[in-house]
Amino acid sequence: MTPHPSPDCSFVFPPHPAWVRAAREAVRTLLAAARRSDLADTAVTLTSEAVTNAVNACRAKGCTTPVTLVAEWTGPGHLRVLVHDGAAGLPVRGHVATDEDESGRGLMLIEHGADAWGVCAHGPGPGKATWFVLGVPTARTARACWSSERKGETGCTDCAELLAAQRRAVDDGGTHQAVQATVAVRQHVQEVHAS
Repeated sequence: MTPHPSPDCSFVFPPHPAWVRAAREAVRTLLAAARRSDLADTAVTLTSEAVTNAVNACRAKGCTTPVTLVAEWTGPGHLRVLVHDGAAGLPVRGHVATDEDESGRGLMLIEHGADAWGVCAHGPGPGKATWFVLGVPTARTARACWSSERKGETGCTDCAELLAAQRRAVDDGGTHQAVQATVAVRQHVQEVHAS
C-alpha cells in the first residue's frame, strides 16, 4: 500500500492578529490534505499559540518584519511547525498564568501539547523561531536556546542572510522571488538545524 503524499507549506504574513486565523487554517488544510485529522486539533491550537506569541512580540517591539510559518513532515507522520518572527528577545518562561490572566499560556500549551518543542535564535539578527513537533511516539522533550547571551559570531550567519533575502523578496512584492526565498530558508533550517 502506497502512503498518501505528505504536503508541506510555507506562509509569510504581516505581524498582525488578523493573520492568526489564516495561519491556523493553513495548518488545518495541510493536515486534511495529508489525511492526518488525528493531529488537527492539537496542531491548530499550538499553531495559534505560536503565531499569536510571534505577532504579540512584534507589536510590542515595533517590529514590522513579516512572520513566517513553515509546516512540514520531517519523518513518517512527524509534523514540525516553525514560526519565525523578527522581534528582539526570547519569550519569557516561568510566568504561570492565573485564572484571571487573559494571556500567558502560549508556551505552556505548546510545552504540554507537543511531542518536542523549542525556541531558537540562530544568527546575528534579533529574531527567533518557535517550533514544535507532533506525531512522534517517543517521550516529550524540549530543546530551546533560552540563553540571554548576545547572538553574534557564534550564531548562524546563513540564517540571517537567508531571512534578510526573504524579507527583501516579500517587501518587493515579487511572488516568485518570495517563494524561492522561503524555500531556501526552509531547506537551510531542515538541512542544518533539524535534528
